[in-house]
Amino acid sequence: MTKTLDQIISTRRTVRHFDATKPMTRAELMPILEAGRLAPSAKNFQPLRFVVVLSEEERTKLHAVSQQPWFYHAPSYIVIIGDHDKAWQRPHCDLTYVDTSIALTHMLLKAEDMGLGATTVAAFDQEICRELLQIPEHEEPILILAVGHPDPAFAGKEGNPRRKTMEELVTFI
Repeated sequence: MTKTLDQIISTRRTVRHFDATKPMTRAELMPILEAGRLAPSAKNFQPLRFVVVLSEEERTKLHAVSQQPWFYHAPSYIVIIGDHDKAWQRPHCDLTYVDTSIALTHMLLKAEDMGLGATTVAAFDQEICRELLQIPEHEEPILILAVGHPDPAFAGKEGNPRRKTMEELVTFI
């Protein structure tokens, strides 16, 4: 059964436990990367790129960026890199963080649509990541998306389904 967009949005949860018997493949990751590529950006400047960390050797190296134990078990990582020089500029800031977050959201929703699990990693050592992936100074590793097949033993037990009510979030004037 195909899920509607509303169903994907309302059922998506953070997944931090992955099925160790199911490695990720390039073919599985391509639709997720395509969703990120197609995401809108301010003035369509597209100030981002993705580095996919898939091999066991490179994943093991990337483990140095995080202190979270669950991070070490993800079968793939997509590092979302922003380029502040290429982003649309406001008078006091650029929109790199907005643009990379929109791309990340598209990728999260696509992973859910494909029956995969994913989680956003924002708390990581950016300098270690920069060094490991040889990211130039004008770019910044902003987010990491950990992606894999969810561990069935944790189905329905991850993520916090509690969301604020519309009344808590919305003001009509």
